[in-house]
Amino acid sequence: AQGMTVLFGMICGLPYTPLTPIQVLYCNLICAVTLGFVLAVEPAEDGIMTQPPRRVGKRLIGRYLLFRIAFGTVVLVAFTVGAVFWVFNMDYEQDKVRAQASNTLTISAISIMLSARFSYNSGFHMRLFTGNKYAWYAAAITLILQICITYIPGLNDLVFQMGPMDGTQWGICLLFVFLTFCCMEAEKAIMRHLKSRKFDTDDDNAAGQYFVAADTATPADADFRTDSQRSAAMSKNLLHK
Repeated sequence: AQGMTVLFGMICGLPYTPLTPIQVLYCNLICAVTLGFVLAVEPAEDGIMTQPPRRVGKRLIGRYLLFRIAFGTVVLVAFTVGAVFWVFNMDYEQDKVRAQASNTLTISAISIMLSARFSYNSGFHMRLFTGNKYAWYAAAITLILQICITYIPGLNDLVFQMGPMDGTQWGICLLFVFLTFCCMEAEKAIMRHLKSRKFDTDDDNAAGQYFVAADTATPADADFRTDSQRSAAMSKNLLHK
């Protein structure tokens, strides 16, 4: 998303890069270390035991997950570039425009992280504030670091080539952060609807299309047993022989 923000910012007519190389490296590092790792300790989602077993041979990144990744990237880039041109057209200086890009991109990534905690369940629920305290620790650390690189003299202008943001800029930033969360939740709502209509949103069919209904794409003789169940059945047959 960082590289695409630079690319589309320049394509859309910005006379300078919306992010400097050090900002791009910082955003990649902070998002991977603080926001990415906390999802590894996310508790199992409510209702997971009601789902059928994972299909043997299922790809690690299926079409549904790939679509979600692409959709989140498009939303993040579009809103960051939109915020950049918003403040650019308000005649803000270059350092403040870059501060807008950095904060909008990084804090919007927090929205995506919070939404990604639940594959299907809505994030507009009290469950968002429970279950994984480390997610909120990571969000707080990220926010504190963003404030530091935005306002600490020397660090903001000499290292990151940013300027302090005013209230208007923070309002624009928070608007796009909220819209990012709404877009990710809307995508999940659509997938929940498709799943209720028996569409294969879990990519359980080996050769089915992304939007193929599960009841028409599943072979009649499909074996849904787990590996342990198959092994137990084979052992039982051998013993009887």
